[in-house]
Amino acid sequence: MKVLQSIVVAGSLVAALFLPGECLAAHTQVSLLADSHAIIPGKPFTVGLLLRMDPEWHTYWKNPGDAGLATEIKWKLPPGFVAGPIAWPLPQKSIEEGDVLTYGYSGQTMLLVPITPPSGIPTGTTLKLAADVSWLECKSTCVPGAASVQLELPVAAAAAPDHRDLFDAYEALVPPPHTAADGLKVRASASAKTITFDVDFPSVPAAGTVDFYPDAIPNAQVSRPSIRLSDSSANIALSVSSFEKIDSAVHFNGVLVFASPAGVKKGIDLQTELPATFFSSTEGGANGSAGKGILDQQFATVSPGSQGSLLVYLLLALVGGLLLNIMPCVLPVIALKIFGLVKMAGDNPRRVRKLGWTFSSGILFSFVVLALFVIILQAAGQRVGWGFQFQEPLFVVVMATIVFAFGLSLFGVFEIRLPARALEGVGSVLQKHEGETGYAPSFFEGVFATILATPCTAPFLGTALGFAFAQPWWGILLIFATVAVGMALPYIVLTSKPAWMKFLPKPGAWMETAKQFMGFLMMATLLWLLYILGKQLGMEAVVWTGAFLLTVGFACWMIGRFLTLSSSRTRAIVVWLIAAVVVVGGWWGAMGDVMSARDVLEAGVSAVPASSGSEGISWEGFDKSRLESLLDANTPVLIDFTAEWCLTCKVNEKTVLSDPEVIAKIKESGIVPIRADWTNRNPEITRLLSKFGRSGVPLYVVFPQGKPTEPIVLPEVITKSILLEAVEKSVRPVVAAESRQR
Repeated sequence: MKVLQSIVVAGSLVAALFLPGECLAAHTQVSLLADSHAIIPGKPFTVGLLLRMDPEWHTYWKNPGDAGLATEIKWKLPPGFVAGPIAWPLPQKSIEEGDVLTYGYSGQTMLLVPITPPSGIPTGTTLKLAADVSWLECKSTCVPGAASVQLELPVAAAAAPDHRDLFDAYEALVPPPHTAADGLKVRASASAKTITFDVDFPSVPAAGTVDFYPDAIPNAQVSRPSIRLSDSSANIALSVSSFEKIDSAVHFNGVLVFASPAGVKKGIDLQTELPATFFSSTEGGANGSAGKGILDQQFATVSPGSQGSLLVYLLLALVGGLLLNIMPCVLPVIALKIFGLVKMAGDNPRRVRKLGWTFSSGILFSFVVLALFVIILQAAGQRVGWGFQFQEPLFVVVMATIVFAFGLSLFGVFEIRLPARALEGVGSVLQKHEGETGYAPSFFEGVFATILATPCTAPFLGTALGFAFAQPWWGILLIFATVAVGMALPYIVLTSKPAWMKFLPKPGAWMETAKQFMGFLMMATLLWLLYILGKQLGMEAVVWTGAFLLTVGFACWMIGRFLTLSSSRTRAIVVWLIAAVVVVGGWWGAMGDVMSARDVLEAGVSAVPASSGSEGISWEGFDKSRLESLLDANTPVLIDFTAEWCLTCKVNEKTVLSDPEVIAKIKESGIVPIRADWTNRNPEITRLLSKFGRSGVPLYVVFPQGKPTEPIVLPEVITKSILLEAVEKSVRPVVAAESRQR
């Protein structure tokens, strides 16, 4: 369910990027207020950013929690003015569906910022304080908000207070720092990756009211607090793991929340210093893994985002995109495109070039949209990788529906014909230009090819995408666009020189047979998608999806049977309306219960793959604790990062991992084979992939015996010799030791 929420959120955010600026703030209104009628030279005053949210919408605290984005203010102040840090009122804590913890505000809140003016400004003038504000507002979906706000104030020698009641109310909600005056006795300690606060209250707090809202630590992850209560005292513990090396001390803050026996809720800001030595215990190193989690390691073979220059990764992205065209995921659509090129062989060269560029623009458009999804999901706190959309069963069902309908059209069951007058804007340009039709299908073939390509990771592509996912937004966009150029390059080159198409077969009656043959390729793709769905939700979901596809097939047959080029507009509307009702009814009747019970179905599908038994490799399912214990015991380990929707993974499994010599070598070497199945979303597997500079599957990693921080990372497309050599290296120390004993 969390993945569906994330995709819906990302879709809303992508759509919001194309809305007018005033629409972005539709659910939150922002304004600036000052606690003084005028600016007094040299005297600090407070400005409040007032946020009013529509009912059921919310924004986020400085630490949004497991998902979300904190509100940001970028000031545009007159020369000499200094803005202090934001004073955040006590937030509301929420546990949302999927066990997602967030801290935020609903209804109305005000963020307080102290402003210090210079002492030399002349009185009698009027100055403008301005700021660009950005935030994330969420209900069932999330939308990024942005606005520019300003406030004009005169400069005077004296000034009366303004908006005093409002400022007093929100200043009272800002947790004050802990002092002896609050009656609390606090003892803080930080060691062994754990921050601890022992608190003695002046009286027993109201039952069930003690909580702790931690602040975020840059480049580190802070766990949810563990709180133990005993009468008037509390022990609060939080574990910390750092993503990168932290060499300096850090001040850690958190808000202690409790209510007095009278029910008055309070917040007290607690602080402790975390020395650099504390972080050295939370991060990986080159001295072994004992005492360190696998997700906290810094592996010697991987340094994401820092190896090589940007130009090298762009070259890898270009070559990887080019190789995507021969990967099994995209072959059905590419075959159709080649078929289309055969049909165009005798066309006007100018039209051929346009169709080639249109197909390529569909590929580029799709990669840019994918990049935007990744950027927004990462900004919202989600960890995603290449092909992440196939981890969502709903996406798989939608793709199965599209592939099925596409296949029926190739068999001649129906054909979609959109009149030019029904299209507007870009659609009309794509569909009809200078009397020539066919641009829209070419564009959407490019989109379709890209969607089917995402489950595959071609050689060189994994390294480039691993680099991209560790970059800022512009790096992700640049790498994805380069992959798109690489994938589109053969069609740009071929169609730019139409004379080269003489080497393709001549058009003829055979093309109708070829077209129908492509329909069978589409049906093969459909079986693959249903196989993925079965692995995600079980056989019951496959059966009901088949029932839904039956209604889709009936709707397509109706369109093909009752609509022709001579059909009236009224007839077309009626037939399409009936077809839509059939499809919607089929979804409601067949898929409604499946989607509503999806969490139960996912829980019923084992995440641990079945062992291959005596005739194959006896894989263990991925378990972080088990992996850590094996590495701590200096046991060699082979990890196969795979997914049921990854056809490259399946090819490697059938050609290499099923080879008798490979199976025998793994069994006799004592290496422990672990299969990290990424078919469904797994944050631990996603994060471990990123540790090796990768964002998708397949990936094969061998941990040599006695060298848990120096893994051997294999390429996406492996060979028997590559794998055998890696296994040999991983167990060579053991073999050498046995030889010395003999």
